[in-house]
Amino acid sequence: MPLPLRSLVTLTLLSLPALNGAHAQTTPDPLMGCPDWMTLNPSELRAARVTVNRAVFTDASGRPGRASVAKDDLLLQGPALNGRRCSYPVKDGVPTRVGGHLNTMLAQNLPTSPALSGRWAAPRAELSLTRTASAWKVTGNATVPTPGGSVSSGQIAGTLTRQGGPWQYRQDGCEVNLWPVGPWLVAADNGACGGLNVTFGGLYTRRR
Repeated sequence: MPLPLRSLVTLTLLSLPALNGAHAQTTPDPLMGCPDWMTLNPSELRAARVTVNRAVFTDASGRPGRASVAKDDLLLQGPALNGRRCSYPVKDGVPTRVGGHLNTMLAQNLPTSPALSGRWAAPRAELSLTRTASAWKVTGNATVPTPGGSVSSGQIAGTLTRQGGPWQYRQDGCEVNLWPVGPWLVAADNGACGGLNVTFGGLYTRRR
């Protein structure tokens, strides 16, 4: 005898959580529970180099995932927690979209370069830092494509200051902070340094 309509609806609704739960369990997490690196405190980031032949990313409890890095690969890492750090491989100056937790013993800290002057590049922005007799100067430009097919842009030019924290640029409502991290510069801005969605935030690699 066919089931009443009310029973069919009830069975369908009861089955939905199970289906959704199964989908959530099979959806891969490319960062193994680590946040986007740009949400971390830049002052707590460090650069590191993998020191073992192969290091497998894990979740916070140590459960291994599928992604791994090899000896001498470069990492951007967050603060240590329970003997592990959230780690993000950097390829050709760009953090990849995979990563996870690594035991602190599997990578060696890289010292921050004392050289600040030069040209620095991120995927959609460039900065040039120069030292004058009286101050540090910065110039830069950033772009982002718009849905209409054009390009939105922003420019900065002025003086950098520092008072125990990051290098800071402040002018005409635009604010950019710079942290030297290993061989890189980490930048964050306040979103007011150009057109819509333009940002100077990101990881910069020195370009000579």
